[in-house]
Amino acid sequence: MIGYIIVIIICAVVLIKMTVDILNGLNSRNWPVTQGTVMQSGIHSRQSTDEDGFTSTTYGATVLYTYNVSGEEIRGSRRSFADTRTSSVRRAEQILERYPQGSSVTVYYHPDKPTLSVLEPGVNWLTYVGLIIVLGLFIFGVLGALGFIG
Repeated sequence: MIGYIIVIIICAVVLIKMTVDILNGLNSRNWPVTQGTVMQSGIHSRQSTDEDGFTSTTYGATVLYTYNVSGEEIRGSRRSFADTRTSSVRRAEQILERYPQGSSVTVYYHPDKPTLSVLEPGVNWLTYVGLIIVLGLFIFGVLGALGFIG
C-alpha cells in the first residue's frame, strides 16, 4: 500500500510540473520576442548506474544567453520547455550547432514575467508521450492504493 502511495505522490508532482511546462510551451508561441546573445554553450553529461551495475551516460545541451527587456539585461538558460536528454553525444552536438557562443538568438519571453524565457517555443510530441506514461503510472498507483491491483 505504501508503495502505491509513493508512486501517486511522485507522479502527482511530475504531472504538475509537466502540465506547467506544456502550458508555458504552448503559450510561448505567442510571447513577445527580442534578440539575445549566446554567452556560453556546451554539453553536460550525467552518468547513472542501475541495480545490475550497468552504467549509462546521457547528454544534454546547455545554452546560456542574455537578452534585454525594457532596458534590463536578463540571463536565460531554457532552450525549450521539453528539454530532453539523449544517450547520443552527437545529438547533443547537433543541438549546440544552432547556438554557438556569441551568436544572435531570438528569445521568447513571458509578457508578465520577462525572466521566464525560451529559445524554442512550443511543445514537442515527446512531451505528450512522457505525460501519458506518467499519467498511466499515476492511475496504476491509484488503482493499487484502492485495492484493485495486487
